[in-house]
Amino acid sequence: MSTPRQEQGFLTGSAVVIVAVAQLSDPGSVTALLLLSPAVAAFVLRTRLPSVPAEVFAALVLAPVALVVADEGDLEGAFFLGVMMVLYTSWHLGSLTRAVLVGAASAAVPWLIATAMVSEAQIGWTSWSAANGFTFALGRTLHRQQALIDQLERARVALADQAVAEERRRMARELHDLSGHTLAAMLLHVTGARHVLRRDVDEADHALRDAETVGRSSLDQVRATVAALRTFERGSDPPLAGSADLPALIGEYRRAGLVIDATITGPLTNLDGLVGTALHRIAREALANVARHAPANSVELVLDGADHGVRLLVTDRGRPGAAPDPNAGHFGLVGMRERARALGGEASAGPTPDGWRVDVRIPTTPADHDQFAVT
Repeated sequence: MSTPRQEQGFLTGSAVVIVAVAQLSDPGSVTALLLLSPAVAAFVLRTRLPSVPAEVFAALVLAPVALVVADEGDLEGAFFLGVMMVLYTSWHLGSLTRAVLVGAASAAVPWLIATAMVSEAQIGWTSWSAANGFTFALGRTLHRQQALIDQLERARVALADQAVAEERRRMARELHDLSGHTLAAMLLHVTGARHVLRRDVDEADHALRDAETVGRSSLDQVRATVAALRTFERGSDPPLAGSADLPALIGEYRRAGLVIDATITGPLTNLDGLVGTALHRIAREALANVARHAPANSVELVLDGADHGVRLLVTDRGRPGAAPDPNAGHFGLVGMRERARALGGEASAGPTPDGWRVDVRIPTTPADHDQFAVT
């Protein structure tokens, strides 16, 4: 849209051109031209001081025009100053009622002069009144267009902010899940090595090698994540771990020292896509929490499919109050709920008399159920 400086130049130039054309087509006296000066100045004032009420702007334009034309019927073309004033006012004025009143006043001036003041001059008031009506409609159309443009711009900014916030949340979840899982697994291995260091050097060495393997794997994942974020291509993401990778995840934590009793119902291990990835990430976070807060507890993991969804249940038992308060700002629990909610499901987590429990339910599509039959 035009800038205030551009509008000022356009309006001022138009007003000067209108007066010049009116003088050439229907000449008036020098006094009449001077009397039109306030009308031209009103356009400059309106663009420099947008706070000037529209009614004041209209009066500053219409009064000199009516005074000059009503004197001897000369400079009839000066009516176009009123037409331009109506266009600008109806375009920029938010109140429709005020815009209608200004437009009606401008349309009435030619009729009043032609019928009540200088009827002998045979001024064509119908054309000028119609011109006011046309420019009023055009101005309101421009006003609505500007309002739509402003709404679209606000929506664009809001969507951009939302996209940035969602991407930051996604990156926070990924980094939290990656670091939490890796550190928890490494901590279990190092703790095991420390416990057997004095009585079984070989077992301690084995535990440290496992910790090193986990650390190197984590470093590779971090590098892959950074590389994916730095790429300029918009191709598909590399395959992500799904429910089929849960046995490997459980085995990793078993080797690190957790006692895990896992029950995975049949072909659910072949469930991939968004649901499978969410199940894998949530299970990994739940096991990492046990490893961090209650490594001595035993864990029961159940993954089961229902008619219209899948359920993941991770429960640890042994030491009561082992896990953190879910309302204390722990991002892992927040990430679980966000992952489930993003797929139309729900996740809950809370203490039990002897440990902690994570319960996740995610609906599945017919296409997902087709994968349950894969062996």
